[in-house]
Amino acid sequence: MHSIIIFICSSLASFIGSVQLGPVNLFVIDTAIKRNEKVAVWVAIGGIIPEFIYCFLAVYSGSYFMSNPIVFLVFRVILIVVLFLVGVIYMFKKHKILNIETEQVSVKLSKTKHFFKGFILAFFNPQLMPFWIFVMVYFNSIYFLELKSDADRFAYILGAGFGALLLLTIIILTVNKFKAKLLFYLNNKYYFKVLGLLFIAISLQQLVTLF
Repeated sequence: MHSIIIFICSSLASFIGSVQLGPVNLFVIDTAIKRNEKVAVWVAIGGIIPEFIYCFLAVYSGSYFMSNPIVFLVFRVILIVVLFLVGVIYMFKKHKILNIETEQVSVKLSKTKHFFKGFILAFFNPQLMPFWIFVMVYFNSIYFLELKSDADRFAYILGAGFGALLLLTIIILTVNKFKAKLLFYLNNKYYFKVLGLLFIAISLQQLVTLF
């Protein structure tokens, strides 16, 4: 029962922590609009794998990483560069009219490609490790959430990925439900430019936080 409570609370923390217009969420939305929900799911799956990885490292190696902040700095710099480049690519991407029928055909694109896109965007997110270390410290300060056993730690790590996946699934289902309306508003020459500016804005926001 104790491990179940930890799993639920960890999932909730992951869900709330993922409610932001981050690179993975933005790319999932874009993929759900331009492709379909099945392809977007692969992006989401790739995006939650780092949640498990960093939560695992936070539980078993958190003290080492917190004493070596250079690791986070390197990851932040890489993330800034990746986001900026993605933004530039979208800025200069050729616009085409999207419709539901043609997008069903485009599922031929590699699912593995989209999986790794989601994985890369999430893997170089420098906020994941500190976030899960902070949540772990908070859990350990509360008696009924303290990680006392390997089962508790496993539940904590499992919840980290489940909460993020739940949010991304809701996003995909919501976008899919209103896809026709979204395509109506997004079928203009400024769509890719706006998307590119969002990625560049996120990269600049990350750059500002470095100083």
